[in-house]
Amino acid sequence: MAIQDDRRELEMCALLGLRRGEGRSEVDAFLDFQEDGLDRVCPVELKSTTADSVSTARDVGPNHIKRWRSRIWVFGFYDRSGTDLARVLPLGPDAMEAWIGKVESYMRPDFALGERLAAKLNREDLDIICGRKDKYELADAKALMKRQWSASRYASEMDDGDGYSPAKMLELLKLRVMYVNQRGSTLNNPHIPKSFLSRFRDQALDVHGTDRRTLRETTQTRIRGLWPQISDS
Repeated sequence: MAIQDDRRELEMCALLGLRRGEGRSEVDAFLDFQEDGLDRVCPVELKSTTADSVSTARDVGPNHIKRWRSRIWVFGFYDRSGTDLARVLPLGPDAMEAWIGKVESYMRPDFALGERLAAKLNREDLDIICGRKDKYELADAKALMKRQWSASRYASEMDDGDGYSPAKMLELLKLRVMYVNQRGSTLNNPHIPKSFLSRFRDQALDVHGTDRRTLRETTQTRIRGLWPQISDS
């Protein structure tokens, strides 16, 4: 399924004149354009579907919410075989907010719980979990944070020579509690339902009834028109 989604996104980029995101940018695509003599780069969240609803991502958490509010969304609706693109729908985060806010509200209590639990941790908790020390070593930090951090992050967090003070180690413990809670509080692939997308059906562009050049120009014009919703945020 992931391979098919990737193929469809590549097709949409080529058809609509978007630049495909690369590496770990966490951006599906970009629209490069000029405005007032300045080069602009607009991040685009690409979604394709062969059904009436649209899947999003696995392990959705606060970072996804923040990202979704800083993207222009472009939906591609394919036939059941996934080979024939029928409609394209560009939407801004303002239009998506009703759905994004609902997902955020569903997750908020769990994430708030983790933050409050972490805030209540003290030196006694650190002593019980990591042992009482005047200085903690790299091995102690790795036993706590595991693969959550890179080698450079472990080094940059050291505040006592080649180790960590109890105060710093308590900070790490709080971060780990929030991380573990977030991993258990994320949503697995919340779908954008048909009932929500149907509100914008009259805004969708008919791929079959539009020549490629007009489709590309119209889509890009829509995206540029929605650009202020994220550039001013």
